[in-house]
Amino acid sequence: MGALTMCGIAAILAGRGEVDAVRSAEVPALLQIMCDAIQHRGPDGEGRCVFPFAALGHRRLAILDIEGGAQPMGSADGKVQVVFNGEIYNHHQLRQRLSDQGASFHTRCDTEVLVEGFREYGTQLPGMLRGMFAFAAHDRESGETLLARDPLGKKPLYYAQLGPLVLVASETRCFLELPGFARQVDGEALRELLALRYVPGNRSLISGIRELPPGHYALHRPGEEILPRPYWRPDFGQSSYEAGAPGTKSFDEETGRLRQLFTDCVQARMESDVPLGAFLSGGVDSSGVVAAMAESGQQQLSAVTVGFDDGRVDERVYAREVAERFSVRLHEQVLRPDPQRDLLRLAEIADEPLFDSSLWPTLLVSEAARREVTVAISGDGGDESFAGYRRYRFDRFEHSLRRFIPRPLAALGGALFPKADFLPQRLRCKRTLQGLGRSPARAYFRSVSALVPEEVDALCGPGIDPFRELQAIYDRATAPDHATRILELDLVSNLPGDILRKVDRASMHVSLEVRSPLLDRELVEYAAGLPGKYKYDAHTGKRILKKAFQPWLGAEFLARPKQGFVIPLSQWLRTELREARDAAISGNFAQTWFDRDVLNRAAREHDSGRRDHGELLWAVLMLELWHERWGRR
Repeated sequence: MGALTMCGIAAILAGRGEVDAVRSAEVPALLQIMCDAIQHRGPDGEGRCVFPFAALGHRRLAILDIEGGAQPMGSADGKVQVVFNGEIYNHHQLRQRLSDQGASFHTRCDTEVLVEGFREYGTQLPGMLRGMFAFAAHDRESGETLLARDPLGKKPLYYAQLGPLVLVASETRCFLELPGFARQVDGEALRELLALRYVPGNRSLISGIRELPPGHYALHRPGEEILPRPYWRPDFGQSSYEAGAPGTKSFDEETGRLRQLFTDCVQARMESDVPLGAFLSGGVDSSGVVAAMAESGQQQLSAVTVGFDDGRVDERVYAREVAERFSVRLHEQVLRPDPQRDLLRLAEIADEPLFDSSLWPTLLVSEAARREVTVAISGDGGDESFAGYRRYRFDRFEHSLRRFIPRPLAALGGALFPKADFLPQRLRCKRTLQGLGRSPARAYFRSVSALVPEEVDALCGPGIDPFRELQAIYDRATAPDHATRILELDLVSNLPGDILRKVDRASMHVSLEVRSPLLDRELVEYAAGLPGKYKYDAHTGKRILKKAFQPWLGAEFLARPKQGFVIPLSQWLRTELREARDAAISGNFAQTWFDRDVLNRAAREHDSGRRDHGELLWAVLMLELWHERWGRR
């Protein structure tokens, strides 16, 4: 059993032409500030070392081999030093391979596998790893430092410049807490953030802060800048809606293969020397996780489920059914969101702003789980890999209409049809008609956006197209058809930029590790090669995943409509959050960046019920809270 740690890392590297910069007397103090900023990610310990060309820091949340695994971890001769956040699930196999090639090991840590792996394989190492990770591996002789991030982006890794120094860290707060670090808002990133709820690509709201993209590494040399290079990308190029990759078998045969692969992925994540359980919402994915855990034969399995005290979304009855079926100890908790109490906590978490309001319930769920366990296995990723979102079926239906409705006619209808937020969803045709009047890609971007480009222009003034990065990703996609391209788009953009960032920030804020078997690299690659029709049709999503779970859960259980954690955000913005909302509209950030008349009109229309401007007003509120906490000194 190896030492696995979830944590936070920080590093200071010699930058632009000043190879001795890290010898400066100020570097240890800067590194201490950076490590202190991420104490919540690793409350169990801290380590810091300063070398001629790099300073490395680490905060530790111990999961396995609690007494071992201190970082930075060095090779026996001290030449290689590593700081690492995450877990390597194939570290046993890599350890054996490296041992066969002459490497000597002195601990049981997966971190030491990275140390010896970097010595042996260099930049090839990231592509050999199965797990979730962000790490920095430093060669003291050459001064080179390898930075790497896992394929799907489960673990974050940011970098920035401070004078001659290159800064690297798990969260942007490590930079924002440093004296002298500039906090200039990137206006182009702001437009993208307003439209999409996150900033796509590797930019952030603060100019100069970048994120190492998922599936990328960078080999930094003293005096040089960081240049990310890809080592992995999902390959959708051999599949389409109708056909899978070569070798794809029948639906029933692939169902059995998927069930076994999924079971292996879940059980690989069950190692822990601290309390471990599953997030059990009672939905398809989390219930499948519990079933696969039970297949291991391990005794005394546990799960955590939550409900809201007002009964809005409460699937605990289904969670109880699953727990009873598999003899799992179920910890039930009731959540009581408190807008006044929780707002400042959300601002504290969101050092990199994120407008997905489900960050709120995700924080509450993580907090509830942490009372019972230190490690939680989740069902995140099933919707992206197996097309669980209803929007994929809606998009395919809309795309089929393009054969019958000419684009100019649809565009005219979209312009004339009234926007009627007060009508039932099925009677709101304006956005559908507008979508038919645009390219399939642009129509999809608008369907998933918080604000469309015209609304961003009205708020901020004319500027760059907030969908330009999405368009570039869509154009680079390997998938051969539109239906499959949007699956690829969401997997490489929305998943790491929104979903995984939200889960990481909320869970690590309360020192909870979350493991996501549905985002195992091998499983994602397998799903990418399946035909779209195995994943969804006109009536349902996740077809093959539900079929794989049917022997465990039964057809009736799996036929229930999908639910999710939601909060009555639009309602609260009229009531409990109204005072804070109005203060944000008059606040410093809004006064600097937004048209005040547009905001006041949106507030009036929202209060009257004429229009639902919840997305806009929430964004303004979160930006003001972010500005007060992180945007200025």
